[in-house]
Amino acid sequence: MRKSIFAAALLYALLGTPAVDAGVISQANQQSPPSGTWLAWGGETRIHLNPDALARFGITIANVQGASARTVGAPGKRYEVDTFPAQNSSALQINHTGKVIDGLGGGALRHAGGLVLQAGDKQIDLRGFSLQANVPTRVGMAVADAAGTVWFTTDHAHPGFARDNPNIFSMREMNLRLSRAFAQALGDPSLEGYQVGGLDFRAQSKPDETPAPTGDVCNAPWPGANLTTDIELVYRDGDNNWDGHDDSIMVQRCSLESDGAANCTASSTTGGVVIDQDSSLTNIGQTAVAWYYRLFGDYPPYNNDQHPFLIWNMYRLNADGSIKQVGVSGVKHAFETVNYNCSCGDGHVIYPTCEDTYAVYNNDTSDFLGPRSEIVPYTAIWGRCDSFLDTDCDGVEDDGRIAQNLYDYRMVVKESDMLAPLATGARYFFEYWYVVRDDQNIYNSMGYREILPVKQAMGQMGNDDRAGWSIQLVDNVPHGNNFHLGPVLNLWVDPAALAPNTDNQELATPLGHARVAVKATDLGDGTWRYQYAIANFDYAHVQIDPAHPDEPNIKVDSNQGFSTFTVPVGAGATISNVRFEDADIDASNDWTGTTASDSVTWTMPAGQNSLDWGRMYRFEFVADRPPAKSGSVHLTGAATASEAEIPYDLAIMAPQGIDDTVFKNGFEG
Repeated sequence: MRKSIFAAALLYALLGTPAVDAGVISQANQQSPPSGTWLAWGGETRIHLNPDALARFGITIANVQGASARTVGAPGKRYEVDTFPAQNSSALQINHTGKVIDGLGGGALRHAGGLVLQAGDKQIDLRGFSLQANVPTRVGMAVADAAGTVWFTTDHAHPGFARDNPNIFSMREMNLRLSRAFAQALGDPSLEGYQVGGLDFRAQSKPDETPAPTGDVCNAPWPGANLTTDIELVYRDGDNNWDGHDDSIMVQRCSLESDGAANCTASSTTGGVVIDQDSSLTNIGQTAVAWYYRLFGDYPPYNNDQHPFLIWNMYRLNADGSIKQVGVSGVKHAFETVNYNCSCGDGHVIYPTCEDTYAVYNNDTSDFLGPRSEIVPYTAIWGRCDSFLDTDCDGVEDDGRIAQNLYDYRMVVKESDMLAPLATGARYFFEYWYVVRDDQNIYNSMGYREILPVKQAMGQMGNDDRAGWSIQLVDNVPHGNNFHLGPVLNLWVDPAALAPNTDNQELATPLGHARVAVKATDLGDGTWRYQYAIANFDYAHVQIDPAHPDEPNIKVDSNQGFSTFTVPVGAGATISNVRFEDADIDASNDWTGTTASDSVTWTMPAGQNSLDWGRMYRFEFVADRPPAKSGSVHLTGAATASEAEIPYDLAIMAPQGIDDTVFKNGFEG
């Protein structure tokens, strides 16, 4: 199995999870778990610094002292990771109820070694740094120098006790953000809270002389008949005092090359901008949901390493009213649930009412990212056999198979898609969602926020021609009113409140779901402009390798969405301005639009660029026919090597036929 500092650090947290064969899972203790304060001391702290963020702000690492391990960072390539032993003579208080962490108390974990950072003419000396509670948050932390000045804060932690050793306490996968003092040192107070990396630590702990309790009684059935499985995306704000910081959307880096070899400049327009987010959710269903680390073993209820998957997208609503997807991520493989705000400890099962969260930093970590093509989205099954991690199907992670740089499997948005003239008068939306097995409502597992991408030159920090992008939230009033459940397509055309000459209908099939939305605009000269947008949420025509058809070692040979789209226009209609837009700027893979006597059809290029799950394509034309409510469109699911295309018809607004006189004013009358 591939060995790394990060992977090794996960093992202590992941080992010890018992296999449960019954239909009901339980984390139970016969007595009420005690509440109190435990001490954590010693161990080690790992600081992960995003080299692209450091370069953006003109921060350099002047010295690394006393590190027990170091991975030197490189912009666009890999994080800087420095590991520092903590002193046994220092201790941090952990307030708990059983294994459930109620928050951090007083004290600190102190370290003899540390980093020396240079920010312009300011030097930040973190030799002898300490980790302490970030009051008044419950599990947020502060990173202070030996004199007590706080230079970083952390949030979105995964805290808990190791299941194989109750005397090990850790806080993992935390965001590392610039403090107020650091922002002031950079000469820009607005940079306070900017995420520049991650942090985790593990420490010794001795609660008492008897084995530690496992937490309060937690039990729920696995998914089954007459039971509701439902994971809902939520927005977490800092006001809840868990960690003091809202769920955020952040730019990680920008490069003119796909591997990060050349930084974006103040005048560049062709760079790729990596953007991701904090993501939080809650279990509002009746059942437990499996949340196991990939390739870590096979567990109930499916005898595999089942876990949810996270994807994210970005869209531009143009000034002319059209919509275009401009960003597509890979897949984040979830691996553990924190189980906030319930009486269950962290682990690999999320119980009803429990919450979970992942940090921006964690969603940018190469260890957990992979391609969408390996996921069967409507079942949320991962084809792990012959996957990007396990080419020989032995259930063990291969060496060197994770992302090889900090752009692979990320969502990369082209600068030109966020600059004038395309950005003039446009609005931008960031959408993200979880794919969860047996989830009975996919639409509340997804959500979106309006954002404003901003490009900023960095000359004020003496960084020559380099430039960086940032994300501002639009109308971000308190408590997440900028956050909305559902897909962005439903903002473009609201199916619950259709405007005149619009429509939005769901295509529900045994192979997944999609929605088709349409806007018709009267051009005033007897012609109408029709815009159709198709969002494929979890539809996939999948071919499974006959030699590997069963879990846990399913092999996905092909995974495609839709291959053609046809709109009837009525015999004798005049059609013009046939257009197509997908989620990239590569014209060579665009679908071809053709007109017949009574229809317009778009067809994907042979063997490439099908409308796959998690993507949205737009189709447009002008016709001399007004819209009719009684129309329909036709889609086909792409063929596999062994199965033909699958036809689908969907009743939705379309141009009137020549004899259609019932709705003379389309949707207006």
